[in-house]
Amino acid sequence: MASPQSHPRRIAGSLHGLYRDAARLDLSQSDPVVSARNALGLVAVLVIGVALGSPAGGVQAAIGGLQTSFADRPGPYRLRMARMLTTALAAAVTAGLAAGLGHSLVASALLLAVLGFAAGQLLSVGPSAAQVGIAATACALVLGHIPERPLAAFYTGLLVLAGGGVQTVLAIAAWPLGRHRPERHALAALYRQLADLAANPIDAGTSPPLGQRIADTEAVLRGAGHDHGPSVEAYRVLLDEAVRARQDILVLSGYADRLGRDGQPGAQQFLRDELGRAATVIGLIGQLLQSGQAGEQARLAALVSELGAAGPWLGDSLTERAARIRLRSLAGQLRAMAETARTGAGEGRTDEDGGRPRGTVRLRDPLAVLRANLDLRSPALRHSSRLAILVPLADLVTREVGIPRGYWVSLTILVVLRPDFGSTFQRSLMRVLGTLVGLLAASALLHFVLGDSTAASIVLLGLCFFGMRMAGPTNMGLSSVFLAGLVVVLLSLAGLPAHTTVLDRSLDTAVGGALALLAALLWPSWERQQVPDRLAELVLAYRRYLQSMIDPESSAGQRSAARSQARLARSAAEASVDRARAEPVDSFGLVDFGSAMLAHTHRLVHALTALDATRQSRAVYQKVPEFRFLIEAALQGLGLVEQSVRHGWRQVRELKLRSLQAELVTALAATDLSPELTAALVEATDRLVNSLDSVVAVLLERKPQLVTGS
Repeated sequence: MASPQSHPRRIAGSLHGLYRDAARLDLSQSDPVVSARNALGLVAVLVIGVALGSPAGGVQAAIGGLQTSFADRPGPYRLRMARMLTTALAAAVTAGLAAGLGHSLVASALLLAVLGFAAGQLLSVGPSAAQVGIAATACALVLGHIPERPLAAFYTGLLVLAGGGVQTVLAIAAWPLGRHRPERHALAALYRQLADLAANPIDAGTSPPLGQRIADTEAVLRGAGHDHGPSVEAYRVLLDEAVRARQDILVLSGYADRLGRDGQPGAQQFLRDELGRAATVIGLIGQLLQSGQAGEQARLAALVSELGAAGPWLGDSLTERAARIRLRSLAGQLRAMAETARTGAGEGRTDEDGGRPRGTVRLRDPLAVLRANLDLRSPALRHSSRLAILVPLADLVTREVGIPRGYWVSLTILVVLRPDFGSTFQRSLMRVLGTLVGLLAASALLHFVLGDSTAASIVLLGLCFFGMRMAGPTNMGLSSVFLAGLVVVLLSLAGLPAHTTVLDRSLDTAVGGALALLAALLWPSWERQQVPDRLAELVLAYRRYLQSMIDPESSAGQRSAARSQARLARSAAEASVDRARAEPVDSFGLVDFGSAMLAHTHRLVHALTALDATRQSRAVYQKVPEFRFLIEAALQGLGLVEQSVRHGWRQVRELKLRSLQAELVTALAATDLSPELTAALVEATDRLVNSLDSVVAVLLERKPQLVTGS
């Protein structure tokens, strides 16, 4: 690995970018209903503990509820229950073990080493698994400082489990009233964003939107714990229709742009008007799904019938003929949506137990991810090893020295340390600043305003927890403010005066953040080193997407999985380039290269979307040899690009696809394919060739930098 060369201006810019991202409040990631019920669950166990004369027991149960509440995320009720109970059980087991082993420093350190390593590995699997690991380790850290005899340790675990159980019950309490409400709301959110896309078309040079929203909705409808029944089957159909409608909308947006450039403003405006009508239909379906009402079918039918019925007819140019077939396709999608929404929105009004489970394609195998991350070159293994060393070592030192509540040092390391330096720095800085503000504010309130009022303290605790959940994981600074306040109140209820925690907690948090930063610097995982692999995986995903379109043996499920893999790879590549850009080190040109590659692969995926939207690619692939020759050459070219980006080859060359595309145009003119389909294929392959040539040009231009940085 080349040593990082820091530059003052770059460092200053990176630090400013990290601060700006950390200080941004993204309320789209927050849910006031979820935050309120989590706060209610926390307050409930404390009230019960105080009422039974055991505030300390209420605090232990609150610790379990606190950790379990973070697993209360969108998803089917069945999955939500399993996720939260797993988190609560993991927290309870480790809390009981830690309390029972707390008398032995060596045993406690070994337990924390195992838990820290597991938490680091689970971070790479996904947020649900990561929360289990963090909750288990956090409970072990806190309750390990309160050693108990075996029986008392067992009761400690039960209290932690009970607190998590209360949060779980509240999270699924609405299950009998609206069995598929999470599925409906996830799909409604997708339809609202799809309507916005139709109303406000994007440029073909930008990343196709809704990728993450589609992935989230697929996880709810087809992922682990998904439900069954006619309504859910209707939701899955609506999801498929939304994915296809998105393709048509993106393609029509591209056609509208081209018509404008070709000096045909009338046709361009016509397409935009049609997209506006489509936006109205899609938005109304989203409203029906959100409300759970199946009405307004007549209005939906009238709106769909208007599509293509107003304004000037499109002419006979190549783009206009291609647009005509896409408009017909979009109108068909909207008719199917309107019909299916009648069943999907009318949740609970039909027999929901007669549905059959549908097979799913797993996009990420957790066991495969864990096996891959046990490689010595893996950043995830490096991160796990750092946690396995730092968390128990910091805890061992603080306990040996006798620092009161020194577990905050290890807790800070657990929370802020991330595989990449940029995220670690950002989280450390905001955690320290937020903690200091929260400690001072909460201590002042308790000391000067609330006094010894237990009821007022519990209310303040609920408000702090509500604020922390609303701030969410995207704003470490604000969530740390509320978390610090919550801790002050919690310790106050356990009998520790508020003013005694301010200095200790501030110093512990600062030390933990500094240790996390030091570990990230001494054994760094620079994101810039991951950029080539993320970009290569993106190109490979696009190659598989194209292959699935023309493979006569591919099933609908395999094609859907290929689209989903492409969206996942694009999100990962974009996030990797963003993280590398924020690092205060020399990227050796890799960030600029990654940005250029992303810009041109955005055009590539728009071209693939246009080709996919024809719905007849496989038939044409078998019928027209020239189409087969062009696609095979494109697949070979994508393979060369992927290997060149991943391994720094100098063997990438101009693909010379333009001549094959010209031969295809001539061949299509001699077939019996409809003029609209011919036009759509010519348009799509023209965009495919242009985008691939641009990607290769970027590689040829920046190859020396790529090889140097790899």
